[in-house]
Amino acid sequence: MSTQIERDGQAITVVAGEYFTEEADGAHLRITHCHACESRWFPPVSICSRCAGTDLADVASGTTGVTYASTVVRVGPREFPAPYVLSYVDIDGVRILAHTESGDALVPGTPVELAVGQIGESEGTPLISYVAHPAAGRAESEGERK
Repeated sequence: MSTQIERDGQAITVVAGEYFTEEADGAHLRITHCHACESRWFPPVSICSRCAGTDLADVASGTTGVTYASTVVRVGPREFPAPYVLSYVDIDGVRILAHTESGDALVPGTPVELAVGQIGESEGTPLISYVAHPAAGRAESEGERK
């Protein structure tokens, strides 16, 4: 789901805004925690997919995680000009897929931080959402490893 807002006098579209908040320290995801089986889910759910429990709570994630896998997308929809990087990131017990601010795919295990950033553009309007970027001073990409 997306929402149109105005920021700094410019119209932007927030993609998946119901699943994250922007704070001074970065983006925090809305994660579902099941009290019955201790599972965690992102995006949030209303019934636990592991135990079918309904004793759930929304919790905010931290802003740091670790890259599980990453790839460079070379052909994509027109709203997301290629090439761009997508990464699976492990954060606070969930694995998420995020646009990644990097020129190359990240090496598994690379520490990342979540922030809010531009992921594309639709009809001249920037699309923003949560994004991952290598943690300060810890960037390692597939290109650097070769």
